[in-house]
Amino acid sequence: MNKDIEAVFTPQTGNDAQDQAFAARGRLLLERTIRCPIPDDDVPRRRMFHAIARLGLGVETDTALRHIAESNDDPGNAAMFFRHANIDAMLRFGHTYDGTLSGKVKESMTAADHYSLQGGTENHRIMNAVAGYLTGQAWPDWERAADVRSRCAEYLNRYFTRITHYGQGEFDSTTYSIFYINTLATLYDFTLDPQLRKKAGMAIDWLLANTAGDWLNGIFTGAHSRDYHPTETFTNAAAGTTGAWLYFGGREPDFANGECHYAAINALSAYRAPAGIVGLAQNRDVPFEHRETHDVIGTGETTNDNHRTSEVAGAAVRIKGYGYVSRAGVYKYNYVTKGFTLGSMADGKQGDVVMTGQTRRWSLDWDSDKPSGVLFFNHPFPDFGRAEERYVEKWIGSSPYEQIVQSNGALVSLVNIPAGETYQYGPRDPFPSDRDPYIDGFISGTAILELAEDASGWLFAHGGSVLIAVRPLRPYRWVEDGSGHRRLRSDGLKNGVVVEAVDPAGFAEQEDAGLDEQTAIRVALDRFREQVLDSTRLDDSAIDAAVPTISYTALSGDVLRITYDGERSINGDPVRYERWPLIGNPLLHSAVGSGLMELRDGARTTVWDFTEWTVTQQ
Repeated sequence: MNKDIEAVFTPQTGNDAQDQAFAARGRLLLERTIRCPIPDDDVPRRRMFHAIARLGLGVETDTALRHIAESNDDPGNAAMFFRHANIDAMLRFGHTYDGTLSGKVKESMTAADHYSLQGGTENHRIMNAVAGYLTGQAWPDWERAADVRSRCAEYLNRYFTRITHYGQGEFDSTTYSIFYINTLATLYDFTLDPQLRKKAGMAIDWLLANTAGDWLNGIFTGAHSRDYHPTETFTNAAAGTTGAWLYFGGREPDFANGECHYAAINALSAYRAPAGIVGLAQNRDVPFEHRETHDVIGTGETTNDNHRTSEVAGAAVRIKGYGYVSRAGVYKYNYVTKGFTLGSMADGKQGDVVMTGQTRRWSLDWDSDKPSGVLFFNHPFPDFGRAEERYVEKWIGSSPYEQIVQSNGALVSLVNIPAGETYQYGPRDPFPSDRDPYIDGFISGTAILELAEDASGWLFAHGGSVLIAVRPLRPYRWVEDGSGHRRLRSDGLKNGVVVEAVDPAGFAEQEDAGLDEQTAIRVALDRFREQVLDSTRLDDSAIDAAVPTISYTALSGDVLRITYDGERSINGDPVRYERWPLIGNPLLHSAVGSGLMELRDGARTTVWDFTEWTVTQQ
């Protein structure tokens, strides 16, 4: 290993076991990264991150430096990704560059003002802001240095305040979440401004605390703003999932088939996650509820791309939608257990949804050594609204015509597809609302150990760590797609699905001890089936009404009720999303707009103050 990098892998948090585990994962990630294939359509960008990994390990350094030179000659079309990696490599390993390479990098980074902070995605803007700021810092003789550095610092300060008070627009993406924690790790390591360094580190703390409630032994669970791999839990090492694994551990990603290279910077960074946040992601001994708010902003502040948004009525803090995913904000809910997480989000009424084609509105994810331990339904909808998109077969996206209510392990999805309408709420091309007048359910062919259909319309499944009951509101049929998984299709413009997920331990008996594994699975599933059929009640008599309403009495006894574009209630009490915390679970709390986050870790409470930018322990 490169002697200059050795210190990066030494304990820094005071928790020796955590530090050693992080160091081992970091080494493994770097070692696997340099052996991963580079696809022909992503050579300049990926080659940069592979070079960073090689230089960090101190191996094949001539190859790494040659690749950096070649990428500077031809950065490709994903230039903000390249520029971030380029400035990180320069500041981290520039002492190994010769004069020719150093000059090439300076020319590449300062030839023009590349650092646009307008338009584009949220991850593009943060990459440009960090790269621009550090470029201005690195070469103060550049004629644009002062202006670019000032403009980028202003954006970064606004970003830090916005997310820690109001949540993200591009929240919890299984892919794109890495670009927030790796760019801020670069800033943390190399800014000369101690206050900006502190803010960068605290912002990563916030991002990881937000992710901790979504983490399950190597799986990034629940609802996501952008999810390219909804059916692959760990077989495709999505960039954001791999970054979270680096900090939180769990089942090892499939490095050879993913994007582990983006986390190489985090493996080398001096930043370390607080032990309490890591513990929050790892401790699943007791089930808990986890809530988040995203995609909102103060009423006096600018929305994303100046989208028209709605003020949230009755909020304790005056807020409105930020408009990245929804004009009305996003409210996430996870029921987290040792074996599974059922997670969902509410994103307003019809017409509020801005981005739909990459959104995962809800999913049931369970801990399985088999791939694709996930179940969800969707009304297929394209990303860009182009007729040639192969969106149905890819399972990507969620309909703008679906709304959810959830309580613990019970969820009701209500879909109300308009006939003859053109979807034109967001920045995508117009698209017929009823081109696909059905909902599809992803039924894993690998991680479901036993599946049983019932004449009542319910399906029952055993996933090893979860028992699942699924009830489409309309009759269904099986559609063969050759994937090895199963596609359950239920036709109808007014439709939906009910899901129950429970711990199998509650359906095991002492007498099962002598049974073989498959018989024990079948017996537990039969008991679960009997209880669901005996104890739950579904009232879908108003499914065909002009304004559909569904009521469901769950195994827990909770009554979930949802009216499309209307009230959602649990046991008769309206769900008051405007009172949702920014982040909230039994150990972690932050109120929307407060700028304060508190984490209880045993007898100690840690308080992050994102207004004064201090961290204190009580």
